[in-house]
Amino acid sequence: MVYAIMAALVVIVVAGVALFVFFRARNIKPGSSVPKSVTSIGSAIPFQTRTGSSSVGTSSPMGAATGGVRERLKSRFMAIGVLIAAVFGSLTAKLWSMQVLSNKQYVEEANENQYKTIKTPAARGRIFDTQGIVMVDNKTRPAVLADADVADDRTTLLRLSALLGLPYAVVRQRIKDTSGGAQAQREVSSAPRSRDVAFIAEHPDAFPGVDVQERTHRVYPYKALASQVLGYVGTVSDSVLKNPPAGMDYESGDEVGQSGVESVYDGYLSGAHGERVVVTDADGVVHEVKSETPASQGNDVYLTISARVQSIAEQKLKELIAPNGVIGGGTGTAGAVVAMEVDTGNVVCMANFPTFDPTNFVGGVSQENWDRYNNSDSSYAPLMNRCIAGQYPAASTFKAFTGLAALNYGFASSSTSWNCSGTWTGFGEAYAQKCWLTTGHGAIDLRRGIVVSCDVVFYEIAKNFYDASSKIGDDAMQNYIKEFGLGSKTGIELPDEAQGVIPTPEWKKEYFRNAPEEGQWQPGDMTNMVIGQGNVLVTPLQMAVGYAGIATGTLPVPNLLKEVRNSSGETVVSREPKKGTMPDVEKAHLEIMRDALRGVAEEDGGLPTMLKQYDYQCACKTGTGEWADHDGYAWFAMYAPYDNPKYVVTCVITEGGAGADAAAPIAAAVMDGCIKLGDGTISGDPAVIEEVTEIIEYAGTGAGRVD
Repeated sequence: MVYAIMAALVVIVVAGVALFVFFRARNIKPGSSVPKSVTSIGSAIPFQTRTGSSSVGTSSPMGAATGGVRERLKSRFMAIGVLIAAVFGSLTAKLWSMQVLSNKQYVEEANENQYKTIKTPAARGRIFDTQGIVMVDNKTRPAVLADADVADDRTTLLRLSALLGLPYAVVRQRIKDTSGGAQAQREVSSAPRSRDVAFIAEHPDAFPGVDVQERTHRVYPYKALASQVLGYVGTVSDSVLKNPPAGMDYESGDEVGQSGVESVYDGYLSGAHGERVVVTDADGVVHEVKSETPASQGNDVYLTISARVQSIAEQKLKELIAPNGVIGGGTGTAGAVVAMEVDTGNVVCMANFPTFDPTNFVGGVSQENWDRYNNSDSSYAPLMNRCIAGQYPAASTFKAFTGLAALNYGFASSSTSWNCSGTWTGFGEAYAQKCWLTTGHGAIDLRRGIVVSCDVVFYEIAKNFYDASSKIGDDAMQNYIKEFGLGSKTGIELPDEAQGVIPTPEWKKEYFRNAPEEGQWQPGDMTNMVIGQGNVLVTPLQMAVGYAGIATGTLPVPNLLKEVRNSSGETVVSREPKKGTMPDVEKAHLEIMRDALRGVAEEDGGLPTMLKQYDYQCACKTGTGEWADHDGYAWFAMYAPYDNPKYVVTCVITEGGAGADAAAPIAAAVMDGCIKLGDGTISGDPAVIEEVTEIIEYAGTGAGRVD
């Protein structure tokens, strides 16, 4: 840079001197005296006066004129010569600066124009379950690639079209596609036949600019298993390329995580690009490959999910909802199951139904599949992770928390009793409310009220809170319930987690801000909320965290990541459980509630018979969330073993009817899988889960609330 500046200054000085001389020469005037004897042009004879005349000391008029012309021409020739010298001097100075002073700079720039570095894609890391079962893998297969200039080679295009069995226009369009980079080779075929690969290799002269390389693609050994958790990949978008996440080096055409674990842990899974240094001309046509550095595969991610337990959950959901491979032909239209370790928060199972096959996203999802997946009316939203994004009325599973709130504020105790006639009129005859058992439960205490899920017991509790609101606040019950994580996100790493709703007077006023008359907090809001109906909304994962809190006294933070290993198998990241929070609850009150939930497993209807087939003791609660003109949301929440809790399982079935009938058997089977996972006796290969695409109108079971 300094040399270039010096050269420029030299050129300016030379040009300035030349211009000065030029203009100075133009301004010089001829002198007034000349020699007495003037030689005429082309003659050696002196110019003389006529005979008889005396010689004079000055030139004749003709001689003066001739001398003036000569002097003027002489000055002009000198100026032109100086100007020419200045021009050539400037050119010489510039040439000297380029060839000598700036030689290194121009050589570097020329090399930069000649050489191009092309990033080559890297294989993503694999995804394993907690026992090392691969859930997302890579498959290497040959791909036919072509340089950009092949798009203008009609002969080669015709040969490729005939060999690969692709239309000429399709081959040309794929080669003209620049989404992978201007100088990158273009993928013509991602699944060529072996004989096509061999033919190209044997006839390189017939296919100039065409190459066959090994490329990796995502494969899913168990198809739709855990698809909402694992997620899918897609080509990086322009917006992400312009503003990539911190530490990420994306290139156009890269496959990146779009949802689920693929998205959350994309930084671990993405590999390091390879580099291909090529020689190009001014048009960007590649003429030679100078060097090539292979890409390195991304890290492998190990999850806390058990593929075997996940398989049990998804099979049970499918058997219930689509027993003949048709959604609408069984019980319910959708479902979700969560299983989690109560102490660590490690998620063992996060199952959804309907589900989808991520294979359909490999190489780009078709418009037909994309429209089908996103039409919730006709497909029941298979892309949605209902475990974290589905919000449902909690129904009677909520009574465990409202019962603890009553114990905390002294509105109930182990000895308190009420009378259930089937109809409750605590807020007046005009506001009568029914128990689910319309014939009534008779005299009943809190424990029995939990076991048989008596609504009247909880209506009375709600009235006590409402009447005492001037002293304890009109959201005292809600604030206590929130101690168990309800109404807040759990902190799971996955995106799109819902917060849920625990309604308060302030919430209702804001929700109905455009209809103030509907935003008034009414006594009925309390009685609906206390039994988990009305505006109460929770996610299956929130309920799992809440019941883990009842089981242990501590709310775990849900976690999916076990560890990350590099391509050499070395552990580079190990996830330790986050410290949970302790709700402000007395241990004695927890013992009362735990005993009541144990009573549900031992005394409630047909549950004891169903649970007897399993080798564990548990505590549990059923529920049915009401949905006008539809079968309700069937709920079941449980933890086990009862005397030393290890796992918690929650299950919800949309339009499943009674929780004891639809959700309980699924949750119990999943809990059995968790117990066997813990003691090392679970075995067998996970089931391959097929995507269900056939849907018929659901007639429903007509089951009313029985819990």
